[in-house]
Amino acid sequence: MAAAPSTLRELPVELWLQIFRWATISSSTPGFYATKYRPFEEIDFHGFDEATSTKRALVLVCKQWRRWATPLLYEDVLLPRERNPLNRMLSYDDEADEGASIPPHMVRRVHLPYSSTNTSSWKPLGPVTQLARCPSVEVLVRTADMFDTAEYEFETECPPLPTLKRLDWWHHNEAARTGGINSLPHVLGQAPNIEYLSIGGEMWASYLYAPPVQLPNLTTLRLRRVNACFVLQLCRWTLPALTHLVFDHAQGTELYEPLWEAFGAQVRSVELGVSLKFAVHDFLGAAVFARCPALEEVNYYVHFTHPPCADRVLESLRTVGLHASPTSFYEAKSPEFWAHLEKHFEAFNEAQFPSLQRVKLYGDWSGVYICHMS
Repeated sequence: MAAAPSTLRELPVELWLQIFRWATISSSTPGFYATKYRPFEEIDFHGFDEATSTKRALVLVCKQWRRWATPLLYEDVLLPRERNPLNRMLSYDDEADEGASIPPHMVRRVHLPYSSTNTSSWKPLGPVTQLARCPSVEVLVRTADMFDTAEYEFETECPPLPTLKRLDWWHHNEAARTGGINSLPHVLGQAPNIEYLSIGGEMWASYLYAPPVQLPNLTTLRLRRVNACFVLQLCRWTLPALTHLVFDHAQGTELYEPLWEAFGAQVRSVELGVSLKFAVHDFLGAAVFARCPALEEVNYYVHFTHPPCADRVLESLRTVGLHASPTSFYEAKSPEFWAHLEKHFEAFNEAQFPSLQRVKLYGDWSGVYICHMS
């Protein structure tokens, strides 16, 4: 036991870095940095990684650990408008004393609330200048404050974002008038390598005349809560690589008719989120199966979704993913519970889906297994 401290000091730096990396991965970490579609990826658009407290603790142990753990601490940052601790970080100087400042290339994810980009003055926005100094940002999050009283009077700009691969965007009508970093089309125009886009908000009709967008690398589009104007705006975009659609909510099947008309033929997978609105109407049968002729995969929360009824044969479907997240709508193991599950499994029959190869089960199905085995 006495040799343990000496042994630890003799570990190679690469191993220490690997230990720190694994120690600072929480259940929410993958969702914050994901740029590719993964079924049932849980994303907290307003939160921060649970592992942040661990990162803060590591940098306080000693100078050596601080040097090793600092890149982890600053990979996910918030850019507020005033008293920004990143001001010093982003003024990195190669000649500065080691550890005196932080290179901005450490930043991978930036959370930029609209309160940080209000334009009550003509002066350049500090957070936008700081964002421009971060050359390795892969994820940008724009969120609206619940009680936002900021003023948006002057135009602003958006820096080039060539490394950005994912954008989580909540539309703000007042802010969008100022363009630049507050305008979705302007930001997308500066980020040609976007692969994952999640959007939400109630768009005014006046924004329908915004310039159309071209995103040659976008593969995943996630719709959180949008209105008809937002959907119509999307349908004017050019998205040749779009293959994955994720619906967090659904206001009604008719709202998305223009979306299916524009992109339904190229969609390969669709996911439905945790919303009981999907249990009211047959969104799968009436919209997804009917309007996506090349659909290969569908994922949904079985207890939150109406059993599908396909009115035609869908030969392309190969994979069905079912998540067992519970709901109070059906009491577990009640007759209604079993009847609901039975309808879902009966829906995917060989006559309607002749190419179906696998049904993947996500979440906790142990209660169903135990009851079935008994």
